[in-house]
Amino acid sequence: MNHDAFWGIIRENLFARNMGTGAVSTVKSIVDTCYAEKVSRAEHFAYVLATAYHESYHTKLNPEWQPVREGFAKTNEAAIQAVTKLYNSGRISHNYALPHTNGHSYYGRGLVQITWPENYRKMGRRLGIPLYENPDLALDRNIAAKLLVIGMMEGLYTGRKLSDYDLVGGGFDPFNARRIINGLDQAERIKGYYEIFLLAINASIND
Repeated sequence: MNHDAFWGIIRENLFARNMGTGAVSTVKSIVDTCYAEKVSRAEHFAYVLATAYHESYHTKLNPEWQPVREGFAKTNEAAIQAVTKLYNSGRISHNYALPHTNGHSYYGRGLVQITWPENYRKMGRRLGIPLYENPDLALDRNIAAKLLVIGMMEGLYTGRKLSDYDLVGGGFDPFNARRIINGLDQAERIKGYYEIFLLAINASIND
């Protein structure tokens, strides 16, 4: 495997040649988790990476590509304020960041955004960790990678999973695969990221 080809393509096309050590660590954690969970298709690897890149990487707000709180907030209080602002403006119908009966707030966290108490409970049970009791565990890079990969493989976010978008003959539908996470929101943009990651993966395998 030509690792230089992989890193060269994503650095050039997704990180403007300026990829920090944190971003490198996040990519490695996602790839390692894909291997550990027996993700077998390059297309699935690429779409998982593209989804995380869209959801949590930001040149200015999160250049080291850490798992994030919703709104790229630095604190629990700031994340609650960010969701409350969305609610007050009418952009969302429920303020899911309000403290739950146990005092925790279940706004979005991670490399993709897990929201609502029942989802934290479900994902915690699947991974065997107390995520409902300690939602900030989703901010740990390795845990966030597992939540991302397993959630997308098994359809734990919306009921849709990666294999649902495999095409007859070996292709993959990266546009409609957005439904795994969030309808078709920004589907074309994520498809573009997917194509770059897939190019990098294939270059590393075939070179």
